[in-house]
Amino acid sequence: MTQGEAGGYLPGDPRYGLAGEALRQYYRQKPAQWVIYGWDGAGRAGTRVASLAAQRDYAKTLGERLIGYGHIVSDDASATLATTWFVQLDDRAGAEAFIANDPLSRAGVYDRTDIRRWSNSFLRRAADYRRKGMQQYFCTGSKIPDAAPFFAKHLHSHESYFKGYEASFIFRGPLRSPDGTENVGTALLLELPDRAAAESFWNNEPFAANGGYQADSRIYRWVFGD
Repeated sequence: MTQGEAGGYLPGDPRYGLAGEALRQYYRQKPAQWVIYGWDGAGRAGTRVASLAAQRDYAKTLGERLIGYGHIVSDDASATLATTWFVQLDDRAGAEAFIANDPLSRAGVYDRTDIRRWSNSFLRRAADYRRKGMQQYFCTGSKIPDAAPFFAKHLHSHESYFKGYEASFIFRGPLRSPDGTENVGTALLLELPDRAAAESFWNNEPFAANGGYQADSRIYRWVFGD
């Protein structure tokens, strides 16, 4: 965490009023959370379908440690591209063991897996979200290198912009460095009418609109896993 993250969080945010070392200590003390991707290999749709019930049962074993679980799909939702997990686990070794034991992983569905440290900003879970019957989107991206001055400049407008979408967020939070102390990106889920609305949300978000994300910035169509 850098000094650039101080000042800009809004009342009601657990980080409101924290700066410098106090803000770093907040993240050090917070339980480790992760976003984990399992990207499907070609020609494995049948194996995926056969393993989904076991995967849903696997999700239930996490209890309160499960923040959210679902799937990245094609824009028309006709094909599944990946499974995503948002989970609270003690450390990276625990995250690696978790995805290795995912029934789809054990069945050979995934071509590759990715694990990113993450932080759930408002401690909300997908189970707490009241669904609206619209489409869900997963927006994510890594921040540009040496982003502290950029972050400091745009943080308040970023948080104020997000406030306007508060009812649409399933949950949201920053990607973190491996030790959890640095803000290196974002990963969020929200529900909106369609892809045009998702693109408008993301492209007008102050970090994205001002070039704050690297080339991995993406908007994915997403569906709940239950």
